[in-house]
Amino acid sequence: MRALKTVAVALGITLGALIVIPLIVLAGLFVWLKLTEEADEESLELDREDA
Repeated sequence: MRALKTVAVALGITLGALIVIPLIVLAGLFVWLKLTEEADEESLELDREDA
């Protein structure tokens, strides 16, 4: 019975990790995209002022 409980806990942790880790990666990519998008807009504004 104890082994079954251990397997169930390990399975739950594994399934949780399979859901949480990709969400963390996607959140990181979203933040990186937003940060680089702001930098691109600033460089475009500088180019317009120079012209």
